[in-house]
Amino acid sequence: MRAVAKGLLRPVLVTPGGHRRFSERDVETFAAGWSRDTDSARLLTTGEAARLLGVSQPTLNRAVRGGLLHATLTTPGGHRRFDNDELVAALYRDPGRA
Repeated sequence: MRAVAKGLLRPVLVTPGGHRRFSERDVETFAAGWSRDTDSARLLTTGEAARLLGVSQPTLNRAVRGGLLHATLTTPGGHRRFDNDELVAALYRDPGRA
């Protein structure tokens, strides 16, 4: 589980067979923190964000690494999600850069 590997969630018990057991409270806290302050209906995938901006996904990723754009959320799997309103504002703020 990536959340465990990243230290975001800790098992309360590991069985002799290597199976992890988590407390219900810890899992609920982790899930609440992961989804807090995000409206999933407004979040776009990297592909959707690239289409909105009229660029390729690699170009969008370079813009993020270069600090020109910021992902609103990064999933436990490392996938970026972008706020639609922020992308539209960035598009109008500097239409020549993405």
